[in-house]
Parts: sequence; structure tokens; C-alpha cells
Amino acid sequence: MQKVSRVLNERVAQDEADAPALGRIMTEPVYNPDDEDLPLRPTDNILLRRDSRCIIMDAFELGREFPEVEIDPRLVFDNPTIESLSQAIVDLPKTQRTKSVESASTAQPGVTLTSVAFTQITGTGEMAPCSYRPRGGEASRYYRSTDGMESILLPASMARIGDDTNCPTARENEGPSHVVELSSFLMDIEPVSLGAYARFLNLTQPSQDELFDFCLLPAEDARCCHIPLTLGEEGWQVKPGVPPNWPMILVSWYGANAYALWAHGEDWRSYKTASKSFLPTEAQWEYAARGPETMQFPWGNDDATPDLLNVCWDASTYDSKGNVTAHVATPLEELPLVGVNVLMGVSPFGLRGMAGNVWQWCRDTYHTNFYMCTEASDKDAWNAEEEEGWHAAATVVGGTPAPRAVAWASGVVHRATSWTAPVINLGGIGLKECQVPTEVRRPHFGT
Repeated sequence: MQKVSRVLNERVAQDEADAPALGRIMTEPVYNPDDEDLPLRPTDNILLRRDSRCIIMDAFELGREFPEVEIDPRLVFDNPTIESLSQAIVDLPKTQRTKSVESASTAQPGVTLTSVAFTQITGTGEMAPCSYRPRGGEASRYYRSTDGMESILLPASMARIGDDTNCPTARENEGPSHVVELSSFLMDIEPVSLGAYARFLNLTQPSQDELFDFCLLPAEDARCCHIPLTLGEEGWQVKPGVPPNWPMILVSWYGANAYALWAHGEDWRSYKTASKSFLPTEAQWEYAARGPETMQFPWGNDDATPDLLNVCWDASTYDSKGNVTAHVATPLEELPLVGVNVLMGVSPFGLRGMAGNVWQWCRDTYHTNFYMCTEASDKDAWNAEEEEGWHAAATVVGGTPAPRAVAWASGVVHRATSWTAPVINLGGIGLKECQVPTEVRRPHFGT
């Protein structure tokens, strides 16, 4: 009851701008749910203080506090006091416990996976209006109401982007190294999960053509065996045996852009253009991955190890070119992936999965010579060209974090650059989002 009371009273105090109550809740060494000065006492009717939208968010926050339990907003409506709600949570039958989000051990044998709470919203239910709220009292950390994603506010910076030509791992189209002035922006703390993407499909109900634009493949494509979602009687869901906290893979640029628009309360049907997009630019992504300095890895210049990132360390089962035919024989549930909430590939800003087995899409259109253009050094630079609809993807495959694309099947600690069409799904492409807080478009911190 103490946990339930703290969550609900903190939210009421925030929404009603009750600074004294919020101060007590946040600072009291021993929290007392019977404190007469709290907005909600254990037997008070919650519904008299909270509207439907607030209760949806309350249920979401309670789910974060009790990650092992699936808390539906209906539970709050049916048990409208802190006392009865607390008992209802304790009494939830095992059938309402969430499916385990612990990834199967597909990481390197002997490696112990360390996870944090998985906060992304999966399953069905209503979608809350888009808002960003402070998370855990940290000035730089927020959560997004639409999908439960945590985001981190990265400070403005003069960031060095790209590789110098004298770097042994650099490729032609990764240079020249140049400085870009970046405004402060929000970046999702982890890639979008399978469960969250399934929920997006269920709530948006895209047409068959749109689904093929997003995440489906022709029947004759050998990679169909690795499509992680399936359509059943209850809608889209993660395939049996696959953890819902795995990163969404085999998603096109269109599918990534559509999700990012939807999660920010915009019209996802505008997914074919980057003119309005919440995907990070190449420069934002690289800065988020390694900070303002040109580090070799997100964690610095120390060698990559299985404890720091998850890649396919044993490439002996794949041919030298990483051809599709060489790796589709691996069952979906045995792919070398770990959950998005696993502490691997962590950047200086605390962002997870910034190095590993999954590519991440960027907003930019791909161009081999963009870094040679003066526009590449503009403030908040990005290549806005949309000719032929080609877009960049960011590599997250163990080497220096860099823009553009690399497949997870490319093997051990490897860095490369490539391009792909927005309607072609490649093995291991995921998505990550950002939002730039500017005078015209700020994160919305609730109403």
C-alpha cells in the first residue's frame, strides 16, 4: 500500500501543482500513507480527483512500480481507493502476470546479463495523449506517455562527427571528420521493443500495403522466418518463444518513421517523408552514441568484450559476406539478441544498445559525399534530400558508432557503412527516436 500511495499521491501533487505535498512525498525518509496532509488517503475515492486520462497514466506508472504485474486502467476504476487497489494488485491471478521479459541467453556463453526495469507498454488498451513527464526526480530523464519509453535530454554540444581518413577503421564515406553544433534534444534510452511495435500495429490498424511498407516481406523471401511478429485472433503479437523486450528487427525506414510519428502524437500516415520526423539525425545519433569526443566505442577506447556489448562473437556459422542464406537457418528465438533493457552497448549518456547487433534508422537521406558538403557542418545538420527516397541507418555493430548501416550478421566487432531503400527490410534494423526541444517544438510535459 505504501508503494501504491506514493505513486498516486506523487502524480496528484504534480498535476495539481501541490508543491508542499510533493516535497513531503519526495523527501520524507519514512513514507506514511496515512499522513493527513497527503492529497489521497488510503480510503479516499480516487475517481473524485482523477479523470479517465489521468487514471490511464496512473495505471501506467503503477505498472512501472510493479513490473512483474500487468496493471490495466480497469483495475483502478474497479478498485477506486488506495487500500482496495493495493489488495487487488496483490490478489491478481497468475494469468494476469506479465510474460517474462528476460531474454533467453543468446548472449555469449558465460556472460551475466544485467537488466533494468522494462517500461515500454505492450499488449492492448487505450493510448494516452503524447506527453513527456520528468522521471525519478532527474532533471535530464523523462518518460513518454504514449508508449512508456524513457528518454534522456542530451545537452547542446559542439560534437565531432565521422572518422578521420587516417583512422584504420574509417571508410571513404565516413569522412571527413567535422564538428557539428547540436542543440539540446531528447533521445530514447533504448530501441523500440517487439511488444511496443506490436501494440503500435494493433492501435493503428495499417492496411496490407502499409504493413508491407513497414515490416512484412514477400512469401518467397528467405528472411520471413525471422519476422518477429504474427497476426492472431487478438491482433498482432510477438511470436511464441520470443521475449517481447527484444528490439524490433526487420523494420523498414518507413516502419520506423511511422512508429516515431505515432508515438509523438502525429499522423503516422505521413511516414513516407522525412520533412517531419522524430528519428534522430546521423549527427544526433553519433553524438548520443559516443559523446562529443571521437571515442572508439560508446564506453570509450577500451577493447570490446562480451560483457560490454552483444554481437555475434563466433562468425564461423556465417559466410564471409554475411549473405542471407548463411544465417536464416538460425531459429528466430536463437538469434544473438538481448532485451532492450539489458545494460549493454551503453553510451556516456546512459543510452542502451548503442553498440550491438541491431542497426538503428536515422532521419537523413543517405549520400556518399554528404560529409564533404558545407551543409554537413551546419547547426543541427542533416541531409534533407529525399530524391529516390533513400535514407541512412546508424550502425550499432560493435565498432565505432557511426551513421548508416551494418547488418548484425557481419560478425564480431565490426564497423561498416552502407545504404538501403526505405521499403527494404534488412536483418537487424531497429529504430530509436528523438525529439528536439526548441522554441517552436518543445517536449510537452503534461496538461
